[in-house]
Amino acid sequence: MNVLIKQIRDYVGSWNSEAKPFTWTATAEEILTKVRLVQTNVKKLVANNSK
Repeated sequence: MNVLIKQIRDYVGSWNSEAKPFTWTATAEEILTKVRLVQTNVKKLVANNSK
């Protein structure tokens, strides 16, 4: 177990040493449009599966 913990900590330390901030490339409206599309499709799937 200690080996696994060390490997995880080494990985995280290595990953974070060159971390870059996340930059949004989509607008809030573009994201919400996709969310609405997924919501509509999920509702259709649920409706079709309940028949």
